[in-house]
Amino acid sequence: MKFRYNDKWLRIIGYPLLGFVVRHFGEYESIGTLMKQPLYYGDLAWNTLLVALSWEANRRLIIYLDAHYSWINNRFQRFVTQAFASLIITVPIVAAMIYLWNEILIERPNNFNTGYLLVYDFPLTIVFTLLVHMIYTGMYFHKYYSQTIEGLHNRVRELETSVAGVKSSSDLIKSSGYRDLLIVNYGTSSVPVQTNDIAYIYKQNEISFIKTSDGKEYTSSGSLEALEDLLDPETFFRLNRQMIGHVKAIKQFKSDTTGKLVLEMMPVFSEEVTVSKKKAAEFKTWIGRKI
Repeated sequence: MKFRYNDKWLRIIGYPLLGFVVRHFGEYESIGTLMKQPLYYGDLAWNTLLVALSWEANRRLIIYLDAHYSWINNRFQRFVTQAFASLIITVPIVAAMIYLWNEILIERPNNFNTGYLLVYDFPLTIVFTLLVHMIYTGMYFHKYYSQTIEGLHNRVRELETSVAGVKSSSDLIKSSGYRDLLIVNYGTSSVPVQTNDIAYIYKQNEISFIKTSDGKEYTSSGSLEALEDLLDPETFFRLNRQMIGHVKAIKQFKSDTTGKLVLEMMPVFSEEVTVSKKKAAEFKTWIGRKI
């Protein structure tokens, strides 16, 4: 994960501030005495440049590692890589800058020696590098969790908008309270089916099967009685104990010699579908309202 750090003012303030700290680390003379020495201001400027170069090198390292080793998913690898790489980058820069200033530019003798580097400059380099990396690590986690929270808020808003849209278009529940959408089973998955797409629902071996107008078939764990309660009686009719039919699924019907109604369903059902003589009049009244 790659971040863009808004650290412009942090660096503008941090360079001279840490340059001042580096110059005065291990210094015994007072600031008043030092300010009377012209070379003191050159030291401050050079140390500020040293800090800027080291900071920028570590900053580029951090940005590179952000793109390759996530603090979230590769925490240990990121820590080890960043710790070693930062020292490998920073120590040569500090040593080279100190040598260049003291031994070449101002020819100040005895200021670049192994003892001084180990006692003063090396520990200071460790502290400086640690401080810079702690700052950027804190910024990394702040940005990461801020973006995560913002993403969750956006997702919640999308869901709220989606639910509002569904409700406003009656995708789930009609104003009458009956369902316009059922969650049914297709294999091991659950899928939504518009009730207006259902041709009929039938029971077989205690399982409810939902047949849609395009011939697809689903199952439901609900009984016919439970499903009937969810469906609008204006468009669905309990044809018999084994089936509920949608008005659009009834292609035609006729009476037999016993007074029962024999229905032809679309899509075609594998068995004969009948409405009992007792319910025939009710069925005709119901379907008559649809013609």
